[in-house]
Amino acid sequence: MKKSLLAFSILVSVTATAQQANLIVEKVENGGQVPGQTYRVWAHLENPSHTLHLVWGDVQNPLEISSTAPFYQHALGNQSSLGMNETVINLQPSLAFDSYITVGYDRSGGNNLWELGVDFTSFNQGGQISATNGAWFLLPADQKCTPVQNGLVLIGQFTTTGVASGTMNLQGWEAPQQPWRVRAATFVTTDAKVFGCMNADAANFNPNATFDNGTCDGIATSNTPAVALKPAASNEEMGWDVFPNPVRESLVHVQFRNAVMDSEKPARIDIIDMNGKLVGSHTVSAGAMLPGNRMTLDQDLAQGTYRVMLIQNGTIESKTIIVQR
Repeated sequence: MKKSLLAFSILVSVTATAQQANLIVEKVENGGQVPGQTYRVWAHLENPSHTLHLVWGDVQNPLEISSTAPFYQHALGNQSSLGMNETVINLQPSLAFDSYITVGYDRSGGNNLWELGVDFTSFNQGGQISATNGAWFLLPADQKCTPVQNGLVLIGQFTTTGVASGTMNLQGWEAPQQPWRVRAATFVTTDAKVFGCMNADAANFNPNATFDNGTCDGIATSNTPAVALKPAASNEEMGWDVFPNPVRESLVHVQFRNAVMDSEKPARIDIIDMNGKLVGSHTVSAGAMLPGNRMTLDQDLAQGTYRVMLIQNGTIESKTIIVQR
């Protein structure tokens, strides 16, 4: 079944229209827990509403990833993000900086990554990855095929004391059953960027950032005063959800499921595009943020990536949504 799925995925791409995508390397702080420097390699899609589901190599377009020094390989990990078990990482924090390949997932929980035709024997011993008839991929409907901020999809993490570089081929969808394909996308870790918010008007502005990864929060506009952010909460801690995601119609739903901020005080929900422009604002009445309550926002949004911000008394919680038309 895996072979037939991969064959279908490659065959349908023959008639794909051109789509620009490139590779961006992020320098990750590992605190000296492992030897060398840790890097994350991201596919950067020009259109953040498109998806990525396949990293591949064939005879005409070989896939190669190597380093001038061995890749760090933790004894409890493996070649892919399927080996990044959160429970084990809590016990062995250095596992978080293992070298692995992926599409979207950085942990094993819910991970649907498939591999076919790639021999990882050398890589698991610190050596290179090469493929002339193989790939790693997700089924196109997997939510992790959708970029996070700024059109980014994670496709690998590599830790090494040397310089890592690679050539990969990428494939995804512009729309269901409408594929795009990029051949011979390259990266080298000497070009690694520091990811962060580069907008000086944002509450989380990072003066050391060299690549804006679309995470700016609390940007002041003519309609929205700047507000201070509370420390970012994990998805488990946040007591609200935004759905569907991606959004394909004009309705955005906000569901409250746990205690959210102060449910006895009024709040508002702002929708901000990735340029920091306020495109929608909705009032949340006092007492409305109770577990089980739902708000439906009638918001006609253009295709792209947005931040949905729940604001109350100078405190913000935010989520990212993708709009696909």
